[in-house]
Amino acid sequence: MKKQWKQFVFVLLTVFLLTACGIQSVEQYEKMEAEELSVEEAVSEPREESPAIKDEPAVEKVEEAKPVEKVVPKEEPQEEPQPPKFEQKVEVKEEPKPEPKLEIKPEPVPTPEPIVEAKSEPKQEKVEVKKDVAPAPKEVPTPEPAEQKRTVTIAIYVHSLVAHMDKLHPSLKSEKYVPASGVVLNPVTYELLSEKDTVWDVLRRAAKEHNIQLEYEGADENIYDSVYIEGIHHLYEFSAGPLSGWMYKVNGVFPNYGASQYTLEDGDVIEWHYTVDLGRDLGKDV
Repeated sequence: MKKQWKQFVFVLLTVFLLTACGIQSVEQYEKMEAEELSVEEAVSEPREESPAIKDEPAVEKVEEAKPVEKVVPKEEPQEEPQPPKFEQKVEVKEEPKPEPKLEIKPEPVPTPEPIVEAKSEPKQEKVEVKKDVAPAPKEVPTPEPAEQKRTVTIAIYVHSLVAHMDKLHPSLKSEKYVPASGVVLNPVTYELLSEKDTVWDVLRRAAKEHNIQLEYEGADENIYDSVYIEGIHHLYEFSAGPLSGWMYKVNGVFPNYGASQYTLEDGDVIEWHYTVDLGRDLGKDV
């Protein structure tokens, strides 16, 4: 019981010392308490004498127990956490400069003159008499004269051959080449396409349109400087003898130059004839 009391007093002293010294660590406290208990036990418990040495007076040097210095750890001052500093950005707003005020001076108001009421005489109403006016005649635009078409007529005949069938080659003595009527192409009208159209131009158009065989010699291929017609409808030069061939006349006249040199005019009549005697059989003076 005495031992427990001592321990209790020691604990109270230790708590007081710890409190006075500011020791707050539990581990430090337990370590110190264990050291003090070991010291007290060493001091308070008597040593048991061995039985062999009881009768003998024992001279023992009792060493005085040195007081144990209590080492109290110094407590380092803890820095208190400081709250984070927030930098506040202060925006400086520029105040708008006041616009200069314009001073408007009031204009002087003229004083009104006294109104004098004038007595007006009653107006006499004028009666307008409307006269019947005849409407102006509408102008009728005069139509522009339409361009007149320039046309010519062309025909192809073989009457002379019908009368002289005996002069033809046997292969050509056929209705296919020499119709009994003597007409290869009845008169056909064509519009002149330009002011430079010639007898040759119209003949070529007619042969192409009516599928009539046509063979010729170019102007650069002969000494006449004109297109020379060699054959029409498979009837060629010299097919009916050495004086036979094709001739043309315009408005009943046989020209003395080639078909590509004769420029046509409006209303011209073209006739192509096959001759067996250089045109004498057709009434041409040679």
